[in-house]
Amino acid sequence: MLLNNRYRILRTLGSGGFGETSLAEDTQIPSQRLCAIKQLKPIHNNPQVYQLVQERFQREAAILEDLGGSSDQIPTLYAYFQLDDRFYLVQEYIEGDTLTAKLRQHGVLSESTVADILANLLPVLEYIHSKHIVHRDIKPDNIILRYQDGKPVLIDFGAVRETMGTALNSQGSPTSSIIIGTPGYMPSEQAMGRPIYASDLYSLGLTAIYLLTGKSPQELQTHPTTGEIVWHTHATNISVTMAAVLNRAIAYHPRDRFSNAREMLQALQTGNLFIPDTAPLTQPPSFPPALPTKSQETHLFNLGASSRETALQNNGQRGILALSIIAAAGLIGASVIIGLALTRTPQAVEQPSTSLGTPSSAQNTPKPTRQNVNKANFPHAFYFLADSAYPTSQTALMQVKALQAVGYPQAGMFWILEYPNLSDKELFSVYVARFSDRNKCIELLKTYGQVNSNAYCAFASKDPNAPPERLFFKEISTSSSGIFRDAIATQNNYSWLSQREVTDADLDGKDGFELDIMRNAIYARHGRRFKAFGLQKYFDGQPWYRPKYSPDNFPNELLSNLERWNAEYINKYQDRYNRRYFR
Repeated sequence: MLLNNRYRILRTLGSGGFGETSLAEDTQIPSQRLCAIKQLKPIHNNPQVYQLVQERFQREAAILEDLGGSSDQIPTLYAYFQLDDRFYLVQEYIEGDTLTAKLRQHGVLSESTVADILANLLPVLEYIHSKHIVHRDIKPDNIILRYQDGKPVLIDFGAVRETMGTALNSQGSPTSSIIIGTPGYMPSEQAMGRPIYASDLYSLGLTAIYLLTGKSPQELQTHPTTGEIVWHTHATNISVTMAAVLNRAIAYHPRDRFSNAREMLQALQTGNLFIPDTAPLTQPPSFPPALPTKSQETHLFNLGASSRETALQNNGQRGILALSIIAAAGLIGASVIIGLALTRTPQAVEQPSTSLGTPSSAQNTPKPTRQNVNKANFPHAFYFLADSAYPTSQTALMQVKALQAVGYPQAGMFWILEYPNLSDKELFSVYVARFSDRNKCIELLKTYGQVNSNAYCAFASKDPNAPPERLFFKEISTSSSGIFRDAIATQNNYSWLSQREVTDADLDGKDGFELDIMRNAIYARHGRRFKAFGLQKYFDGQPWYRPKYSPDNFPNELLSNLERWNAEYINKYQDRYNRRYFR
């Protein structure tokens, strides 16, 4: 028996409340290719509703056709039709295993494998969201690892099923009578019928956690005070970067998550968690990209230990897997850079007494809560070298452990509200070390700031009338002569900017310093001088630099059209992501 006089049903692939999906072969083409046929039936048996469903079904089919035709990680729509009171979608059949099947066959996946999956899926989500579409049902069962090339393919968009749940409200207007999504993988705003783009990132984050731990969301506990999902106890040898990325993806409130898929991908690749303006943070998390060389060893940090664990070598890795390696290098790989760039003496850092804020061993550090942070044994006032601030103790503690792992045993955290001269925000401040003397803090800032340019020395006081004193690294450093920045100059003079167009791929992962150097190198190669002292000092140290023109008298016609385009492109990129170093 042929369906629609064309498709021979071979077997049922799955079924649910909306219908069933079958494997079929197309008898009207020579290859008799296999296809997946999804049969759907409206929930409400009402002629007026049926007409609305018909219209919506046609619209959603057109969207699926557009999506599948533009991405090879979304099944191609071959056809759609209606028979009796049912609606049918004929789609490309993806030969492969769902992530659920993959985990059941092989057990929990390695971090590198999960990072590879995320790095392949996030661009797909970015594309879907650019079309103003929210998938709404991302979960392990709806992601297939294709046998052909190992790529993850996203299936079963929720909008089609929502169409089948169309109903009329009391005013006679069409509405949806159902909530699309899977319990556990669905965030609170989606459960209330208000999905947003960050809802998909939440579901993807929990999918990754399932792959790393083997635990479904329902099997994971939540913190009784904060409501945070506690998953780290089920995962081993997870890098700080991966843990921080997933924690932010599954934050309870959407404003605390990544604002888009691109931002999450950049954090995964670089280890730099870009904090949105709406998040209640005073400083972005530390360790911008540490500029590792391709041969540099990367370290992953075991959350349950106080020592570093050697995990991956960049050599021999392939394709997109290298992204996860660079991501880890952005945090823990900074230890290599610190060993070269920082020249602090042990005497310059005061060894504080053991307390929650200054754990003597990362392995024995208790998991902080607001209550026991308030009881921490801190002095009435002190100076501290600030690294970052976080709204949750769990994420702050991971950063403390990361700092301890790369050679800062004094690193700790404290509850900002205990020191009212700092802020009235409920944040956990992560510090590298604390001091009784301001000058000692500044001395360490001069070197530590070369690794985290957002670091600053601050005065914490329980006296609310004390001034909120802060001294940022950028305020005390007018040049960038640090060893790791000098390495940039010797490795790349950016002459290629005169030969081809720059792309986002060339710029992603670079901090404000390197982007400023790239953009101004275009002018420097034609002999321009610069008003910014640090910028001029940088190019004065380049063997190819031959200054001829003052900043105000530089003849722009020396630039080719390509060079002008590249300079403007980098400039707009820096504005878009607020990445500048020289002001």
